[in-house]
Amino acid sequence: MLRRLTTASLAIGLLAGLTTTSLPAQELVGTEMTQAGWEIHPTHFEEASANEMAAAQAIDMQMVDYATCDTGCENTFWNRCCGGDWFLDGWLDQGYTANADHPANNFNSPMGFNDRADDYQLNQLYLAFGKNIDEDCCGWDFGFRTDLLFGSDYFFVESNGLERERNGDRKWNGSGPRQAGTRALNGLAMPQLYAETFIPVGSGLKAKFGHFYSILGYETTPAPENFFYSHSYTYVYGNPKTHTGFLSEYSPTTCLTLQAGMTNGWDNFENINGAYGFLFGANWNNGVSGLSFAMHTGSEDPTGKQNRYSHTILYTRKLSSRWNFALEHDFGVQNDAFLTSTFTEEDAFYYSFVNYLYYQWSDTLSFGGRLEWFRDEDNWRILQVPIETAFTGGNYYNATLGANWKPCDHVLVRPEARYDWSDLNPTGQNGVFNDFDKDDQYTFAVDVILFF
Repeated sequence: MLRRLTTASLAIGLLAGLTTTSLPAQELVGTEMTQAGWEIHPTHFEEASANEMAAAQAIDMQMVDYATCDTGCENTFWNRCCGGDWFLDGWLDQGYTANADHPANNFNSPMGFNDRADDYQLNQLYLAFGKNIDEDCCGWDFGFRTDLLFGSDYFFVESNGLERERNGDRKWNGSGPRQAGTRALNGLAMPQLYAETFIPVGSGLKAKFGHFYSILGYETTPAPENFFYSHSYTYVYGNPKTHTGFLSEYSPTTCLTLQAGMTNGWDNFENINGAYGFLFGANWNNGVSGLSFAMHTGSEDPTGKQNRYSHTILYTRKLSSRWNFALEHDFGVQNDAFLTSTFTEEDAFYYSFVNYLYYQWSDTLSFGGRLEWFRDEDNWRILQVPIETAFTGGNYYNATLGANWKPCDHVLVRPEARYDWSDLNPTGQNGVFNDFDKDDQYTFAVDVILFF
């Protein structure tokens, strides 16, 4: 596998030329991972000084020990002094993507999420309801969360056994222009439905049970938690969107958070093969730099015999009071999923590097750039025809420049310009863009998020 990563050094410097169009700082959230693991949100920050670093280390030595917690209440299961807040959040995300080639099929494929060309998209009408757990207490606490998504983004977050049948066929969302005319343009998905508990053990143990967003990946599904309207190939094709199972979380220090759990696999609400996956994450952040690792392994095929391993490694750095940088690396392999020209089964691989650079111009305006290399080495993830004789190439690239403008608390506008190119050529075709007629693509997009 290491032989496939020799171009890593190239990706690390891909954003060196972006000097005037970057974007706001995004700060890695240390222990708040209730949405998509290691979420990164745009925020205005100040560069940490040596004194601030020393203070952070001092705090690290003062973590609460819930075994000796004394806040005037009895630390028992039934007699507790906790109670997290109830919440009801929502937004409407809608946008338009112009394609310079004006493809006849009206799709920007293989781009995901804002995949309609020269057309309005209602991406997300999103509602989230639940009760947060209270971590600042000496007793047990319980919470839950339910998320509902209606719009064109449903197609990318469906799960087998919930929105789809166990075998992946259409269930309650109707037919339409997607997937060769068999899937609706807009539909309904329930990407999260879980219960959560806080256990006063050591510095505090959290656990969730049910259906939740994956901790793999830098980007995520909820629109306000991403800087760009469009998504990277890495997120669309290289990361699971949801898991169903349980996930525990513990922070032995204020800088380090560990996660571990068991799942039904990638985007499976029901267990489709009798096998279970293992999910693990580690996140270290000192307020200036962050380093995160997340992995999932388990059998994903219907027979339960082909194991799939994938991981995300994320490095973030606050460069100054206005600049912030992030570098994401993803890797995945599935056993015996590639068919060679001699009809021999071999492992199928993908790997990627994505650079992000952000600049905070003001409290209401930010700029950003993204540069990605995604290597679908065996044509396994994007076109999903892992047969050696069916294609040549396998590299995908995207360069995106964008901005975030928030004129008021309830409105966020995200314009962007994006260029995609790829050397992959399916047999008998001229490329993968413009309905398999070109090897590159220019798109210009803008969306508006209305919060309520």
